[in-house]
Amino acid sequence: MNVFPIPDALEAKYHGAGYALAASVNGQLVDVVYLRDAVPAFGELDEPGPDDVQAVIDKPELAPTVRKLQALGLVHVGMCSGWTFTEL
Repeated sequence: MNVFPIPDALEAKYHGAGYALAASVNGQLVDVVYLRDAVPAFGELDEPGPDDVQAVIDKPELAPTVRKLQALGLVHVGMCSGWTFTEL
């Protein structure tokens, strides 16, 4: 399990605890996108869990976000919390 600190450059994109996708280059995060922002239906779930994350990964509306992150670096699925991103 990889744990990445969220750099100051991504401060505006960090919104506390939540499932997210992130892009990294050379072990450093360069972007983060919360699943609730990329797929609004995910944000409507009261307490999403791992099964919900797997279901949203398969949704076509997530594809543009994944492509954007792929253009930046390696893409990771995980959770933000305490100014870190933990890969699942």
